[in-house]
Amino acid sequence: MEGMDAVFSFVKYVLKGLLMYGVFIIIERLRPAEPNQPFRHIIFNLKWYIVYTLLAFVMNAIGLATLVSLTRSWLGGAYLNFPAPRNWLETVIGIVLYFLIVDFFYYWFHRFQHTNRFLWQQHKFHHSEVSLNVTSSRRVHWLEEPLVLLFIVLPMSLLFRLEPIEAGLLAFIEILWLQFIHMNLRLGFGVFSSLIASPQYHRIHHSFQTQHINKNYAVFFPVWDIVFGSYCHPQIDEFPATGLTTKETYNHLWEASILPFREWYKLIKIGRSKHQTEKNNL
Repeated sequence: MEGMDAVFSFVKYVLKGLLMYGVFIIIERLRPAEPNQPFRHIIFNLKWYIVYTLLAFVMNAIGLATLVSLTRSWLGGAYLNFPAPRNWLETVIGIVLYFLIVDFFYYWFHRFQHTNRFLWQQHKFHHSEVSLNVTSSRRVHWLEEPLVLLFIVLPMSLLFRLEPIEAGLLAFIEILWLQFIHMNLRLGFGVFSSLIASPQYHRIHHSFQTQHINKNYAVFFPVWDIVFGSYCHPQIDEFPATGLTTKETYNHLWEASILPFREWYKLIKIGRSKHQTEKNNL
């Protein structure tokens, strides 16, 4: 019976996700940043979304998510307790403050994914997207699931104690926003680009042009990019092409699945070869 409930939950989750993607895809058609994207790229991302979700369900079923609650109990969190909001304004301020702190952890996790050779091999599948669109939001390797738990969910759970309804609402807002900033939409926020992330702001992060490399890591608030020196202000009508500088795409389910492991093996081989060369030169 539990197995059937898990299957039902998985199917329901996937169908909801596909419905959300469908709505955003229709919106993208109104004013695309990149017209006439190959539909096969969207289809691949949707297939990958199903694979990712299945593996995420499996990882949670074997207890991955429970590690967060166990660690919080061990370390004695949560450490911050905000007073209950008394009106809608305090509710909005609380939500903004929460996501500002989430974005701090996400910023540094995201930045490490780009600057650390080990983490980049796991992250570059996401950046191999040459047709950036709403379905690209889940075009990430399934190893992202435990990494997000470690770098973002765990520290946030140590800081805040949220009721299940509150946590669910905030998670839903985060999913919607991640989808929004990946949209193939000719939309920027002009003078407000330094205050809040937009599809144009995030497209620059995915650009392979030299001036855009390792810029705009934040998801919600560019303030962290400004503070830590990685902000690139979008220019008027600046919607660059996206993808890797090396042009790989990895639009194959098996190739995408083994990509980080294959690349890590290459790094190990290079390291051994370098070590052997140094040893021979002694």
